[in-house]
Amino acid sequence: MNGRFSEYVLTDLAKWRAEGKRAALLTLYNVEPTGPRPAGSQMAVSDAGDFTGFLSGGCVEGALVEEAKAAMDAGENRSIRYGVNSPYFDIALPCGSAIDVYIDVIFSDAHLEQLITAMADRTPLRLITDMKRGSSQVLAADEDDTRMQMILDGTTFDRLFRPPLRLIIAGKGPVVVASVQIAVASDIAVHVITTDDDIARQSEREGATVSKSLKADSIDTWTAVATLFHEHELEGPVLHAAMHSNAFYIGALGSRNTHAERVERFLEDGLSEAQIKRIKGPLGISIGSRNPPEIAISMVAEVLKTYRQRFPV
Repeated sequence: MNGRFSEYVLTDLAKWRAEGKRAALLTLYNVEPTGPRPAGSQMAVSDAGDFTGFLSGGCVEGALVEEAKAAMDAGENRSIRYGVNSPYFDIALPCGSAIDVYIDVIFSDAHLEQLITAMADRTPLRLITDMKRGSSQVLAADEDDTRMQMILDGTTFDRLFRPPLRLIIAGKGPVVVASVQIAVASDIAVHVITTDDDIARQSEREGATVSKSLKADSIDTWTAVATLFHEHELEGPVLHAAMHSNAFYIGALGSRNTHAERVERFLEDGLSEAQIKRIKGPLGISIGSRNPPEIAISMVAEVLKTYRQRFPV
């Protein structure tokens, strides 16, 4: 049984089905009172025992895989509860909570393809599932929707699919590669903009996509932008584009003095104070960073903190 963590499990679900395996979509639709994973978290499970995603801290995933395989054999959807008031008294959650999981073994390939395409196109959608009837529908979602990821109404849940968090990093030097490593390990999609061919190769090896310039339409509501230049005259075009976008986070490397000079430069360029205040400079949570990995950790932590405040789960 091979499992890996991912916030987005649909691509593995589709891959397993394309390989001829049966595969189910599992959704955590209720948590009482709190747990390690929020309501709306999902797993994909194949009949071979492969799985992606976690619905607990690792306590019940093995049992969920077996339950999903049993549901696939029966060809029927089911709900299962673990923890307090569960029929499975031998499977305990150390945190003392309870979770309810819906196992959908007949989730349609059409809905699966629709959701995967929307995520690739960075278009939000809602999955409405009637657990009593065993049916689902996919509806459009508002780009400005900052609601909770999961809304439960009786036996129906409304799961919001936001496009994956994306981080655009522009710059040169070892901080760029360290930032790619930390961000990819944090399940963030990363795109690097650099003219340094060696940094580009290293970034690609670590899992980032790479380009030499910024596409005008590449920054959206679910995108963070960080400039990691020591030659600060090179950061202007990227920061200009970010300030004119809906990016939820903009950060720039440099000291407080550097940022003051940056602010003056942008004021002279005609940008408003409101636009310039969107830039966090120096970027990152203050942890006394002194080397590339520490700077990367502080920056990625700040991106995640800002994202969770903007888009609650």
